Formats: sequence, C-alpha cells, structure tokens
Amino acid sequence: MSDDTLETLKARIADLERQVSALQVENAALKERLGEADNERLAANQLLFEQVPIALCIFRTDGLVVSTNAAGEAMFGVSRHILLGRANAVTDPSAAATGTPRVFEEVRRGNAVTLPAYTYDVKGTLPDAEGRERVVWYESTYFPLRQPDGTLSHVGAITHDVTAHVERQQQLEASRQEILAAEKELAAQRETITALSSPVIQVWEGILTMPLIGVIDAQRAARITQDLLQAIVRDRSGCVILDITGVATVDAQVATYLLSAARACRLLGCEVALVGVGTNVAQTIVRLGVDLSEIITRANLQAGIAWAFERSGFRVVSRGFAEEP
Repeated sequence: MSDDTLETLKARIADLERQVSALQVENAALKERLGEADNERLAANQLLFEQVPIALCIFRTDGLVVSTNAAGEAMFGVSRHILLGRANAVTDPSAAATGTPRVFEEVRRGNAVTLPAYTYDVKGTLPDAEGRERVVWYESTYFPLRQPDGTLSHVGAITHDVTAHVERQQQLEASRQEILAAEKELAAQRETITALSSPVIQVWEGILTMPLIGVIDAQRAARITQDLLQAIVRDRSGCVILDITGVATVDAQVATYLLSAARACRLLGCEVALVGVGTNVAQTIVRLGVDLSEIITRANLQAGIAWAFERSGFRVVSRGFAEEP
C-alpha cells in the first residue's frame, strides 16, 4: 500500500471520527431537550392532577390510597397526610360497605365501574380525621391505570359530590309518598262519604229505603246497585224505596242508572218505588223524554212507605198500622 493511499485512509478515518463526535454531541443535546420536555410534561401532568377541580384518587390494586389531589382532599374533608397510606377502599369497613371490593375486582379485570351514590364515614375509618358535619353523598368512577407495557399497576377514581341531587331525589320521593298517603286517605274518605250518602235502611221487616244525596255517576251507580242487592238478599226484602230528594241533578244518564238498579232488584223479586221527584226534576225528565214507567213513583218518602206497607199486606191507620185480615 502506497503512502498516498495510507494518508487517504487516515484522513477518511479522522473525518468519520469528527462526524461521530458531532453526532454524539447532537444526540446528547437531543436527549437533554427530550429530558426537559419529559420533565415539563411530567410537571404539567402534576399540575393538572393537583389543580383540576375534580376529586381524583389513585389506589394500589389492593385498595390502599397512594395519592389524591386538592379537590379530593377538600371533598372528603380529610388531610392527605391522614388519608394516604392508611385508608383502604377494599378492607376498611366504612369504605367496603359502599361496595368497593366488588368494584376493585371488576377494575382488576380491566373494566371501568361507576359506583352508585353512597355515603362514606371518614371518621369511621380514620378516627383522627376531621369528619363531616352533615351527610355527604358521593358518586365515583373507578378505572384501571396501566404501565406502558400494559401491566395494571394502580386503580384511578374520579369522584363527584352528588349530595344536592340525592337530597332532591329524596325530597321528591318524600313528596310522592305524601301524595300517595293523601290519595289513600282521600279514597277512604270518599268511600265513607259514598257509604253515608247512600245508606240502606231497613224501615220494617221486608222493607228497605235508600236516601240518595249528591251526584250519581257510573261508579256510584254500580255501588248503589251492589249495596241494594246485598241488602235485599241479606234481609229478604220485597220492597225498596229510592229517595232522590237530595240528588242535585237527574238527567238521562242518572235515570238510566236508576232503571238499571230497579231491574236488578226486580230480578231478586223485590219491587222498587222512586220518591222525592221534585218539580224541576220532573220537568227535566219529561223534556228529556226519559221513560220511568218501569218504576213506581210516589211524591215523597211518607207516600213511599205507605206504598211499601200496603204491598207487604199492612193497612195504614191514623195512629199506626195493622195487618190486613
């Protein structure tokens, strides 16, 4: 090999060494910049974790609290130096009572789980914690935290204070229960009023009367018919007097109800007389063309009772009545 060739190789090697040295310097500078970027990113992440206005907690997979932010500290009302490394969401009785053991099992399987609204007694877990003056309701979402290689290392949790929502729901439920109780009481009162406004009264053996008061609708008409039929069977009655003096309005529908009741009574062998038909009611019935020919009518209750006595085989006298010979 000639001297010229050797010198050329030496120069080439020196040039390559300079290039390698430059690359090493550039690589070192790049690593420094990347390190600074990583540090900045980590610092920003730490700022975000600490200052985000949402309660964040990090647990070991066995449930031990290892980190929480300022919002979490404020929400639970306990200092971090008391909480961290002591509170365990899986084994502490107060925390476990909320259902966290099951939640951590799901998270260890890789699932995110939202725990329904719950209360947590911090002082029950940490006797030296400050505790709360009132009941606070929380809602937490637990999720897996993985290393870059996919290994589960920790469990994260986001917690919201849902006390206002829960209290509103409790107030709504209490109001609903009050309304249900009021409706039940109103129904009972209505039942009592209905019974009192259409009582079945035994005037004499085999003779019943039912004074009707107020408005008669389909539901009440069914009740009237049912009560009459039961009383007829129970007392073996042959006469019923329906007194409509206290009925505010008699229209075609009400007349139909009365006719239906009379027909049902007649099927049991009991005759029905309608009394208390006033002038206005009579004019209304005529105007509507309602046919009440199937029902015996009398002017008033006294006349109706006289009819029932006569039909039962009694004769009315001035100071009493006597059975027909």
